[in-house]
Amino acid sequence: MGSDGTKIGTVHNITMNVETGELQRLLVTPATDDVRGFDTNDDGKLVVPASRMNDIDDYLIVDLTGRNTGT
Repeated sequence: MGSDGTKIGTVHNITMNVETGELQRLLVTPATDDVRGFDTNDDGKLVVPASRMNDIDDYLIVDLTGRNTGT
């Protein structure tokens, strides 16, 4: 879920540094075709950097203020 309350999608995969335990990024299956502001991989999954994660509870909140406008 975005910081503005919009549903971004469903977490597909999480990448972390196995040595430090630091989260690096999430791969997210987009909720709709018009989710913008994130890079995508070859499979169309959104690549969400861990630095954009704000809160983890029932939903993962992603900061949308720094997103790209062209994707």
